[in-house]
Amino acid sequence: MDVVTPRVFDNQYFRNLQAGMGLLASDQLLYTDTRSRPIVDALARSSVAFERAFVEAITKMGRIGVKTGAQGNIRRNCAVLN
Repeated sequence: MDVVTPRVFDNQYFRNLQAGMGLLASDQLLYTDTRSRPIVDALARSSVAFERAFVEAITKMGRIGVKTGAQGNIRRNCAVLN
């Protein structure tokens, strides 16, 4: 989602949003919405903050339990329960 440094894992995505270069309207909204703009600014300003936020998010996602068998539901259509 970053046309400036597509092969580098960095915070350029957030700097792109500041420059009005979000690829999707939903991405660009992160910067135009006053509620999320401070987060975009912080992550664009500091690669260290970006890396820490990424590690925290990935760690949390790793703790999500996978539901299997009767507990889970793999949807054929995401909008409809099977």
